[in-house]
Amino acid sequence: MFNWETYEPDEYSKSEHAHFVDLTTRSYITAEGHATKHTDDPEFLRLAKAAARIAKTISGGPEEDIPVSGFKAYVPYPVQAVWQKTDDGEDFKIWIKQPLFIDENAFKAALEKIHFVNTHREELHFEQLAEGIEVQTINHGPIKSENCQAFQVLNKTIKEGNYKRTRPNEHREVYIDSLPVTPDSLVLIRFAIDLNGQPEPDMVRN
Repeated sequence: MFNWETYEPDEYSKSEHAHFVDLTTRSYITAEGHATKHTDDPEFLRLAKAAARIAKTISGGPEEDIPVSGFKAYVPYPVQAVWQKTDDGEDFKIWIKQPLFIDENAFKAALEKIHFVNTHREELHFEQLAEGIEVQTINHGPIKSENCQAFQVLNKTIKEGNYKRTRPNEHREVYIDSLPVTPDSLVLIRFAIDLNGQPEPDMVRN
């Protein structure tokens, strides 16, 4: 069985040192919303749970009557979210990566199989997206402020390399220890960057 944690350890590194990734276009299950309590916000948790439920159903493949050509057993990818500051909180977009053999037909079939109690199907989407070049590091527990250790590590790396953040008011969190986030959870933090004409650092491409 394919397990992202085993086969893609560098992309989902648990190191406290900064690493670079270049993540190209892939399929994602997505959902968008607004939060005032970050990862503790009920709206975020509601949509994240719904998106993860879809991803889990799709991963069942033929056993769940999901039509997938060339299906191979796999562990669903972790929930991640892009957070953007606003005047009254944060906007978020949930992303859950899908294997290359999963297409929109599988997503639609999974939607038809699930009865959501507090989520509308129209809130969940299947998109082709690219993360691009990012610098990443691990954070212990939820993000409480921009002064957290992970942000300091990433900002220092960007400054020392003379790179530029492409979206300074936004960052990505990958919940490799699942949700909800606890003080013991490992959360992968990513900043999107431009190399700003500098030599390309060692990076993972996928």
